[in-house]
Amino acid sequence: MSKKTKQKIVTFSLIIAVLALSAVGTLAYFKDTDSAKNTFTVGNVKIELIEQQRELDEYGKATIDGALVDFTQDKVLMPIVGSAQGDKDKNGLPKAANYVDKIATVKNTGKSNALVRFYFAIPSALDDGFETFNAGKNVLHFNFGNKDGVSTYNNTWDWGANWKYFETTIDGVAYNVYFANYKEVLAPNATTTQAIQGVYLDKSFDVQTNAQTNKDEYFAFGAKLDGIEPMLDTNGNLVVNCPVYAIAVQADGFDVNDADAAFDAAYGAQFNPWGGTVTNYRQ
Repeated sequence: MSKKTKQKIVTFSLIIAVLALSAVGTLAYFKDTDSAKNTFTVGNVKIELIEQQRELDEYGKATIDGALVDFTQDKVLMPIVGSAQGDKDKNGLPKAANYVDKIATVKNTGKSNALVRFYFAIPSALDDGFETFNAGKNVLHFNFGNKDGVSTYNNTWDWGANWKYFETTIDGVAYNVYFANYKEVLAPNATTTQAIQGVYLDKSFDVQTNAQTNKDEYFAFGAKLDGIEPMLDTNGNLVVNCPVYAIAVQADGFDVNDADAAFDAAYGAQFNPWGGTVTNYRQ
C-alpha cells in the first residue's frame, strides 16, 4: 500500500432502520410510523435492530473478557492483515488486524411471535454481486455471524440457495442488497442469532494519487475501481455507507417454512425498504 493510502481516511458508516408489521384478519394490514425515531410499529409486532462491537482497551485491543458494546459509526477501513477465517476469539470474531466488527442481531420487543428478515446493502462498486457472486472478487467482504462457533449462514438465517438479492440506488449510490429470513419464529423478548458479524477490505485495496490530476484513485485486484465518485465526500475521501435494515411480520397465520410468502403478503412483492427501483431481484 502506498504512503498516501495510510494518510487518507476511508470511513465506514452503517445506517440502520427497522420496520415491523402486524396483520388483523386475512388481508387487512395496519401501519403506524414514528419518523422521529426512524422506526415503524404496527399492532403487537415490534423489533429492535441491535449493532455491537468488541469492547476495546486503551491500546485499541479487544478486552480480555470479550465484552460487547454498542456499535459506533465512522470506522476507518484499512486492508485486512491476516485472515478473517483464521484464529478467532471467544466470541468467534477474527483476530486479524483491520477487521471491523459489525455484529447485527434483531430483538422482538413486541408481544406477538414474529417472522424476521434482515437486509444488508453493499456499494456495488465494492461487491461482485449478480451474476457470478464471486466473493473472491469482492473489495469489501462481510462475514456471517456464528452461534456456538457454527456459522449462521443458511443455518439459523436463510440467505437462499443462490442468494436472496436485489440491486437498487440509495442516495445516488448503486447498491447490491443481500437479505435473509430468520429460520425460527421469534418469540417476544427473544433475540436472533448474529445475521452478520463484521466487514473488511480486501488485501488488494490500494489508493494511488494521479500525478496529473493530483486526485486519489482507488484500485483492487490490480484494476482501477469504477463507480467510486458518488461515495467521495467534499474532501475527496472515500466514505463507504452500508445501510442495514430489518423488517418483521406477525407469525400467526403464516407458515414459518415459507417466510417469503409472509413478507410478500405483508409488504408486497420485491419489497425494497429504501424505496426506488429494484433490479435483478431473487428470493
